[in-house]
Amino acid sequence: MKTKVPLILLASCLLAVAAWSVQGPDRLQNDEVPEKYRETVSKGLEYLAKTQCKDGHWEGDAGKHPVAMTALAGMALLMEGSNVHKGKYAANLRKAADWLMDRSQAGRDGLIFSDHASETNRYMQGHGLATLFLAWAYGNEIDKVRRERLKGILTRAAKYIASAQSSQGGWYPTSRVEGHDLDEILVTAMQIQALYTAGILGIPIAWDTVKDGQVYLKTTLEKRKEGPGSAQNPARQADIAAALACRSCPDANGYDQQCTKWFKECQTEIPVGSGVRFGRDELAHYFYAQAIFNRLLSSNERRDIDAEWGKYRTAMFDHLQSSQNQDGSWPAGNGISVGPVYATALWCTILQLDKKNHPLTRQRLVASF
Repeated sequence: MKTKVPLILLASCLLAVAAWSVQGPDRLQNDEVPEKYRETVSKGLEYLAKTQCKDGHWEGDAGKHPVAMTALAGMALLMEGSNVHKGKYAANLRKAADWLMDRSQAGRDGLIFSDHASETNRYMQGHGLATLFLAWAYGNEIDKVRRERLKGILTRAAKYIASAQSSQGGWYPTSRVEGHDLDEILVTAMQIQALYTAGILGIPIAWDTVKDGQVYLKTTLEKRKEGPGSAQNPARQADIAAALACRSCPDANGYDQQCTKWFKECQTEIPVGSGVRFGRDELAHYFYAQAIFNRLLSSNERRDIDAEWGKYRTAMFDHLQSSQNQDGSWPAGNGISVGPVYATALWCTILQLDKKNHPLTRQRLVASF
């Protein structure tokens, strides 16, 4: 049974939307990447810009997962501060947004899908990431015609996410609508983040769906048995980090006891700095870094948490700087991962968190009240 959403949750969302509309998403751009790492970020972003296909999409090795790769690369460029109308990467972002908008499938109730074989059995990951990216682009859209089109696409995309939810409250790489009443933590986290972003930026969403997803993450991780060697399992590490990042999203629960537990597990299990395994650990860090950064922005003990983010940043960013390929990309684990576009997009997103441009940094909502 779906739970009712507290009125305070809806009120906070309306306040956040009003603040975005009045002040605009550029108001926090005075925050910057530490100077030491700016060239590293610039090289990574240039690599992404140069590897974009002419029609606006990105893809992994052998053309795989174009919807997901386009969303991830696009978000890395949005982190820089550009949007579809202005900035260094405006043209890249506009083409990426147009390509994803054109992938909205009317015949499949708004699923954002490319028809590529690699997405046939894994389309919900791409759909969730594309919804997040397009919602972010919608927040910057000033053209009335494009804005209305985007709103329609995002409204249908959010409804599709709600209809795809399993009876347990989670999501699976394929939809419940198409007969797959299953769920996985990582796929669930992607849908929750997509819905939060869309809701924050004014797209109507089913908040009960988000709450049920959060409950699923908590109960599933509590039930999971830890076997021998589980602490070295990249999938487990990514799952915990993803659940933690979702719980620290705007309008979630904040850093409660559950977050504290998951945070300690992440600190123990996720390798940092020179211990990072390229091709395996990118996704865990994509979520873990967001969680640490949101902890910094929401904590009353700012000094201690600031030191925590600083420690993580120094270890990770120094390692990323020394490991970057000459062309600006990062190693992809010799074919273990989807490829260098995937790795570079994720690492560039992490490297730019200090800019506070990501819509899921708590600072945006705190500053709105």
